[in-house]
Amino acid sequence: MEAVAKHDFVPTAENELAFKKRSILKVLELSFISSPDDDKNWLKAEQSGRDGLIPANYIKLKPHGWFHGKIACAKAEELLMRQKFDGAFLIRESESTPGDFSLSVRFGDGVQHSKVLRDGSGKYFLWVVKFNSLNELVEYHRTSSVSRSQLILLKDMVEESQMADEEEGADVFIASHEFRPEEEGELYFKRGDQIKVLEKEGEWWKGINMSTGNEGLFLATYVQKKA
Repeated sequence: MEAVAKHDFVPTAENELAFKKRSILKVLELSFISSPDDDKNWLKAEQSGRDGLIPANYIKLKPHGWFHGKIACAKAEELLMRQKFDGAFLIRESESTPGDFSLSVRFGDGVQHSKVLRDGSGKYFLWVVKFNSLNELVEYHRTSSVSRSQLILLKDMVEESQMADEEEGADVFIASHEFRPEEEGELYFKRGDQIKVLEKEGEWWKGINMSTGNEGLFLATYVQKKA
């Protein structure tokens, strides 16, 4: 998790990490570490390949909905299986190796789990391309597959309240034919996919492929009303 320094910090102990105001740090452990010698709450963080303790009130976290902290693998699977499209994901703290992270992604009928690797300089990676932060890794894999054998692009989970609202008022159609886009902004779907229609204008409609979470335009003649 990235954080921005609100103040300069000068260490007073060997296990503390120095940093400058407005610099970016990587928070390695979100659990507070209390010290009997003072009233500060401390976090473990890293910057430029160095790690150490930092006072929590000296930084501002840059939170993301995809980070779920210390949750079990089984809980991650439960959350992701409620999603209706491939690529729904979350990042969690590793159960087996504290301080490391795991990526959990929904695909097909299950959830795939991958350990987020780190090199000697503290960079994060899944395969070859390396990143300075988890934030950068996530953004990259929104357009580049997290898998070498299948095309799996990361997509943010949809909140359950939003899914319920969509289902209640959904105008859902079934694809009667495969639709292959010819222009940017058009929506790919295969026969049998469920399409939630957002707008209807002439022969071109706008909708969401509920199997992928992607949104775009398509020809109305390629779908039929869900029974």
